[in-house]
Amino acid sequence: MQSKIPTTKRARGAVVGKAMVKIGVTQSKGVIKRAFMSKEKKEDSKKETHSEIAKVIIDSLGELKGVSVKVAQQIALGFPFLPQEYIDEISKSFSSVPPINRALIRKIIKQELGDYPQNIFDSFSATPLGSASLGQVHLATKDGEKLAIKVQYIGIANSIESDLSLLRFALKRFAKGGDIEHLMREIEDRLYEEVDYLHEAENTDYFYQNFKHKDIVIPKVYHNLTTKTVLTTSFIQGDSFEQFLAKNPTQKERNHYAQLIFDSFFMGMYYLKKVHADPNPGNFIFMSDGKLGLIDFGCIKVLKDEFIKSFSKLHRYLLDEKPDIEIVELYAQERMIDRDTPEKMLEFYQEVIKPLDRIYIEVFKEDKYDFKEHNDFSKRGFRTIMEVQKKSITAVHNMNEEYIFVDRTLLGYYAMFEKMEATIDTSFAKKLIRL
Repeated sequence: MQSKIPTTKRARGAVVGKAMVKIGVTQSKGVIKRAFMSKEKKEDSKKETHSEIAKVIIDSLGELKGVSVKVAQQIALGFPFLPQEYIDEISKSFSSVPPINRALIRKIIKQELGDYPQNIFDSFSATPLGSASLGQVHLATKDGEKLAIKVQYIGIANSIESDLSLLRFALKRFAKGGDIEHLMREIEDRLYEEVDYLHEAENTDYFYQNFKHKDIVIPKVYHNLTTKTVLTTSFIQGDSFEQFLAKNPTQKERNHYAQLIFDSFFMGMYYLKKVHADPNPGNFIFMSDGKLGLIDFGCIKVLKDEFIKSFSKLHRYLLDEKPDIEIVELYAQERMIDRDTPEKMLEFYQEVIKPLDRIYIEVFKEDKYDFKEHNDFSKRGFRTIMEVQKKSITAVHNMNEEYIFVDRTLLGYYAMFEKMEATIDTSFAKKLIRL
């Protein structure tokens, strides 16, 4: 167990620096080992090096907690083109971040709620149900109700600035001078919202009161037991994503739950104008009665009417196979294509954006999409992204920040559907898009 988390820029920088030295040594050893190897042995050696480097990264993330782990989780969800060794290790960060010790948990609850947990609750489990990137969840009971108590790691909010400075540095190198500040502001805004549990409580309340679906369960917030760093909600009983799959569910069950997840996204967008924008599989509880629990409302993307209209119009144009020149104008209006001569704008669209459009709209072309049959969807998509990036590495300024969390969420869900080997019905989503 880890009792102290590095919170200063210097302390966190020391952890990162130590990790970079280890990575450099591992890479150098790998290069030397492979100098005289056969082609087959070189590939095996590269995989071994990837695995060793991934372990160094995860060990460091476990020590840092906070934003660094959050970024790693997003990579695991959204970038399946990375070497499998990285994905395997990074994916473990969903549940394997070391818990902080019991004495510190008691101290935080005493500080935030005014008394020790044994005096506030009828029962309180000192062992966390799960360890997440920004905090950990404990099971408690009070007045006959099962409660989930989410406790934020100390100093997490203070880590955002230092961790984002590292991210900004890395992205600027990747962008080769392109303007990324609008993207960084979007990420920063969502992260600051996620570390404010009072804000998350408001989001949870909003969905609890306004999201109406007979098979989707939203937890109830207990405001008298909630502060900026402690969040108390009703406990939703059920299986995690991994437990659900381990039970070898029927095809009907796989399709049912995937459909609920898919439809919940479009219901949030069109009915509430808010999207639950964290596609972590741990945010879904697979309940025994066919219902789906939806938890963790820290990352909610609020959508403007103008965005929803443009999102719908773009999808309609792609579905209806409108001429490229008409689609180019839509992207130009969204600042995703620079204004230039019609010929140059069309060339940019056809080389950079259209290959992605083809992949993206593929799911919606028919009323049913089988992710078991198309289990390479994510890899094909991100292979296309990598090819596009090579052609236009300086076009990062064209990325519209409004799409970051919307696209990330959908792609994260598609990755889940592949693992579920599910078939989804897109007719409800398309009906909303065409309203």
